[in-house]
Amino acid sequence: MKKYFYLIAALLLSAVYGEAQTKRALIIAIGNYPNPKVNGWKKINSLNDVPLVQNALLKQGFLTENINIIKDSQCTKQGMINAFDQLIANSGKGDIVVVHISSHGEQIEDDNGDEIDGLDECIVPYGAVFSRDTDLFKKLADGYFRDDLFGEKLTLIRNKLGKAGDILVSIDACHSGSGTKGGGTATVRGTNIPMVSKDFDLKNFLIKDTVGVFKDNNNTRLNDDA
Repeated sequence: MKKYFYLIAALLLSAVYGEAQTKRALIIAIGNYPNPKVNGWKKINSLNDVPLVQNALLKQGFLTENINIIKDSQCTKQGMINAFDQLIANSGKGDIVVVHISSHGEQIEDDNGDEIDGLDECIVPYGAVFSRDTDLFKKLADGYFRDDLFGEKLTLIRNKLGKAGDILVSIDACHSGSGTKGGGTATVRGTNIPMVSKDFDLKNFLIKDTVGVFKDNNNTRLNDDA
């Protein structure tokens, strides 16, 4: 009889801990961009954010093993995708998730017609190349982490968390407008001009109002529980 009691107790405990809330975080920081004279992205102080954000999370009860930090050369576009996919896979219902990104930001020509100004806001991954040459746009554009891709990853996380979970996103980058999900008063900073193709015509995207400025378009939708 005693062994059955222990078996039932073990099953109950596993069920409780299986639904327990876990605090998880992903910190992405890119400061030492490679070949700045060639690639067009100068060094910035993004890495200074890492200990500040990490310590703030630790003080809020996040465990070190649940804080994934990727920096510089780890933050290629594929490296960022892998980090997000790992976070999505590990997240569960009721979890609290924090995503912080410190990097360069850039606008590039929209590729799916969801931007009223014709421009996607992007995180600049390690190794991305900036060029004013419109003939090079199609070759270089795939190196950027577009707001649509970012929105898709956040939606997948939100779906894993369910209505009992929470996600907080902070972005320290130029052109982080789509990350704010705010209104038309958000301040946009930027140093480089937008990267566009030779077919881009700004006259087709004259903004008469700010409705839809922060819209992104992807095929991933929120679950009913999210």
